[in-house]
Amino acid sequence: MRARLSCVVELRRFGVWRSAVFVVAATAIAAMAAWGGLALATGSNGSAPIAAIAAAMAILSALLAMSLARVEPGTLACSDGGWTFTSRRGGVERVESGTLTVAVDLGSFLLLTLTSGDASRRWLPVQRRGLEADWHALRCAVHAPRPVADAAAANKPLAE
Repeated sequence: MRARLSCVVELRRFGVWRSAVFVVAATAIAAMAAWGGLALATGSNGSAPIAAIAAAMAILSALLAMSLARVEPGTLACSDGGWTFTSRRGGVERVESGTLTVAVDLGSFLLLTLTSGDASRRWLPVQRRGLEADWHALRCAVHAPRPVADAAAANKPLAE
């Protein structure tokens, strides 16, 4: 029988995540500016509403990027197959537990989702920089198979 993995990492650096959010947002804003500018340059009847829609979408893209770039630092821990994320906001410690899934794995960057029992979801961007000593253990823990709920289910054949 394999021992269950345990892992504790401090998530403090988010430079890769913030850079990626900035690049995607800047690209979206540039596309909206080009679309609105071309609509105004053609001078057709519907160009003003198209330019207004493009400006609104650019503003919404900027607001979305600002909200995505704001990431709380905290401690991600796995113990006996269960995951928790502990963060501090205003001096109050907040602990969330649930199921961890890998949404994106780029080798030196992971985008993880922690889904709690009430179906709320927290996105956790994790980069290798700053976690070099714990990176391999973290990757092993997030990619390890989930523990089976009971021993009878573990011994049950897949097909009968």
